[in-house]
Amino acid sequence: MNNLSYETNPTRRFSPPFYRGVTACLLLACALLAACNRKAEQQATPAKSPDKHGEHKAGAAREVELAPAALKAAGIEFAEVTARAFSGRLRVAGSVEANQLQTQQATPLVTGRVERVYAAPGERVKAGAVLAQISSPQIAQMHGKLHEAETTLALAERNLKRVEQAENRAAVIAAKARLDEAEAALNRTRKLIELGAGAGKDLIAAETAYKTAKADYDFQSNIMLNKEIQEARAAAETARVDVSHIRFEMKALGAPVAEDEHDDHTRDTSLLALRAPVSGTVTERTVNAGAGIEAGKPLFTIANLATVWVIASVPEAQLSGLRVGTAAQIYAAAFGADSRTARISYINPQLNEDTRTTRVRLEVANPGERLKAGMFVEVEFQTGAAINEGTEIVIPSLALQRLGERTVVFLAEAGQPGHFTVRTVEAGSASNGFTRILNGLKAGERVVTKGSFTLKAQLLKGEMEDDH
Repeated sequence: MNNLSYETNPTRRFSPPFYRGVTACLLLACALLAACNRKAEQQATPAKSPDKHGEHKAGAAREVELAPAALKAAGIEFAEVTARAFSGRLRVAGSVEANQLQTQQATPLVTGRVERVYAAPGERVKAGAVLAQISSPQIAQMHGKLHEAETTLALAERNLKRVEQAENRAAVIAAKARLDEAEAALNRTRKLIELGAGAGKDLIAAETAYKTAKADYDFQSNIMLNKEIQEARAAAETARVDVSHIRFEMKALGAPVAEDEHDDHTRDTSLLALRAPVSGTVTERTVNAGAGIEAGKPLFTIANLATVWVIASVPEAQLSGLRVGTAAQIYAAAFGADSRTARISYINPQLNEDTRTTRVRLEVANPGERLKAGMFVEVEFQTGAAINEGTEIVIPSLALQRLGERTVVFLAEAGQPGHFTVRTVEAGSASNGFTRILNGLKAGERVVTKGSFTLKAQLLKGEMEDDH
């Protein structure tokens, strides 16, 4: 009976301790809900980021805080943001090309077949080194012509020697005999006249005969003999010139020719050695052994890479500040943090109508051949005059860090050691360890240089803890 009355009486169904427990649970749930709402509001509220004048707007700025011990261990160093006048620098992209003035091709001037190949791409060769051996019927024919010309020359020289021997000429000998006889008769007649035994008419006749014999001898010795000698000499000289021309032609074709010696026909005269025209590196080979070749077709390309060309693409609007001789710095991955100094050697007068740029050539020393043809580089010109008017904001490149798609710096908060503000910036070109800041900083602010990576790591660590 008592149990029935207890269950039907609502005021006596639950005891006071039960109500107190329910109330406590409700209060705890409300507290947890309020905490969650506050955290959600904090995550949903954007922080302020600086605009180009340093003023805060809605953005992605955050703060990083380091404990004193961590601050000391990080070795934080600062640099002041500075503004300076434009120094007339222009930084553009470029590419490396072989120096065309130091590049030559090895080209045979005859047709034939490649017998052997001695050089491969990438090999260093010296001027005159044999690159390939070629068998050419044309060279064999040239050796035959040379042998024929040498034989003709030998015959002409022997004939000249024979003609120059005057005692072998019958006409001259007969004329000389008549002259001697006329001279003897003249002498006898003169003696008879002196003795009174001769007549004057005999003396006149003797003198006339002598003069006639003398004229005939002079004619034979000075006219006929000289004519034959001259003909023999002309024949020998013509043969000698023919030999020289054939030798010069063979040298021009690259065939071996012995100086002042008869051609050796006991060996294979069709073989021709293709030699390196300059010292350098073989950059291209277009033939293998057994291939037929045509005259004038290049088989090897040899480049001297001690100096290379850097071709920079300069916008039309910036050309007025450049001249032949303008200094520039070349930056490449092959140099690491170093650079190379060069000067403009040529500015192409033809503008690319599609890109509105022109090719500017610089000749760069390449010790160790660290620059390779086809490499991309950056070229910073020192124009000596301002390309734009105004000032530029610069900071040490060490201060810049990447956070996803953003470039950020860490700014020191005045009077709050260990507190740093994260600022998103827009970076421009870099040179000599400094970077131009196009947006996000103003002169006089202090950015973290050494230790900025430690602050970045601390920032990323805090974001990961917030995500959990």
